[in-house]
Amino acid sequence: MKRFRILSFTLGLFAIALPAVNFLGCSPAITTATSSPTPDILCGNGFCDNSETFLSCPLDCPVAGFSGQIQTTYINSEGVGDIAVMVAAPKVARYPEGAGVVVVASPIFSGAGGFITDPDLTSLGLVQISYLWPGQTDAATGTQSGGTFDSGGVLSTQVLRDVIRFASGVIADNNGRYLPDLLQVKPLTREVGVYAFADAGIAVINVFSQYGDLLPGVQYFIGRENPTLDTLACLEAGYLDDTGMPVYNPFYTYPGSFTSAEIKLTYTNILWDAAYTDPHTGAVGRAYLDLDGSRTVTSNDYVLSWRVPMILGKRTYSVALTQALLDNGALTLSTWPADLATPEEAARDWPSRESTGRYADLRNLMPDLKVILVFAQVDHIQVAQDKPAIHQAFQGFRFEGGLWVRLNPDRAYVQFVLPTAGQDFPDNPANTQPDDWMQIGPYAYPGQDTAARLVPLAAAAEMADRTHFGRWDENLGQTLYIYFPPTTQP
Repeated sequence: MKRFRILSFTLGLFAIALPAVNFLGCSPAITTATSSPTPDILCGNGFCDNSETFLSCPLDCPVAGFSGQIQTTYINSEGVGDIAVMVAAPKVARYPEGAGVVVVASPIFSGAGGFITDPDLTSLGLVQISYLWPGQTDAATGTQSGGTFDSGGVLSTQVLRDVIRFASGVIADNNGRYLPDLLQVKPLTREVGVYAFADAGIAVINVFSQYGDLLPGVQYFIGRENPTLDTLACLEAGYLDDTGMPVYNPFYTYPGSFTSAEIKLTYTNILWDAAYTDPHTGAVGRAYLDLDGSRTVTSNDYVLSWRVPMILGKRTYSVALTQALLDNGALTLSTWPADLATPEEAARDWPSRESTGRYADLRNLMPDLKVILVFAQVDHIQVAQDKPAIHQAFQGFRFEGGLWVRLNPDRAYVQFVLPTAGQDFPDNPANTQPDDWMQIGPYAYPGQDTAARLVPLAAAAEMADRTHFGRWDENLGQTLYIYFPPTTQP
């Protein structure tokens, strides 16, 4: 039985007024709602993050609005099962020669699933590939992947490798069809990019560092506010709370707490609030730093975020924090919550789910890879002013991997998709960084909402054009190509 179908629906996209151009907008992620969480005041900030779905926050996560052909098919990942893949193609290719291809990586620490459609890269004339992790279902289409999800572990790395190889025209789907066989436009399978938002970036670096030599079509990576290691993925250095206000860990300082390989924090006063029940997830208990010595949670303490990564079905704090809970007597192995990773489990699971220590592998496996790191002045969830995750990624890609790296897209591309973007939007030459990362603000783009939706599109357009025309100048100053998408018919 053939497991291939064409989704023959076309939904309208919002239009952005540009001189002589109708530019199509984006639609954030489709996810599967597993519960009805407490309303999040961050809904409406322009980010469809891991805790929001199109049901809980349709403002940030509207249903997909691709304007071209959408198809789902399956590829087999050996030892895992059949992996569902969505292929979205534009009505008109970006270039006369065809359309570049971008794989959009899925988050690894969220219980939600669904094909990722944010940003909508078909609006740029590019082919967009998304997929479902093993065992996950897309609510909009009912499509499901086989196998069991290992939360970004060895099997997940293999699955993403196979999806990228399919997008590169290296392997076929279960019906023997290669990507060009599925599309009316010609996919440029040697002009492949990979886009990752938040913790999806960790999965991408894992794939690149282990299988980069098997990905001949991949030319660039766009990483948007990706954590790099357990401490940052767990938001232990600080986070935005549900009201959008920053909550700072007083023990995180720059440069004292920062190195390119780790974040050094103090957990000597870590305790466990066993009486707490989280209104978002229903989880019982939470970690906090007892700053005032009262041994109970007060306004003077640093309470860890409720957004704790889920690994293999358990809340998993960093290795250091988890061990400190045991060492300090905050918890004992006999009182350890069943849904909380133990020190042994955290030490087992985190090393394969971090990016630090892997960048050097790219020097040999993917020496021609180009990278752009997209980030706002106000991160979607991190709050440390020196942006340690961006700093670690830049140092890793640039100095350990020896790669071409740019901090945020060229201002000319931002202004093309967002004509109101002024001189306060950055225009950072590639391979440059601030002398003092506490002054990283001017390197970041301002604002949320519209800017948060469109700056990633600008990055994708720039990297696709640079790849297509072989232009890797440190700064462009103007767009290399102007794409005229077809006018939507009434």
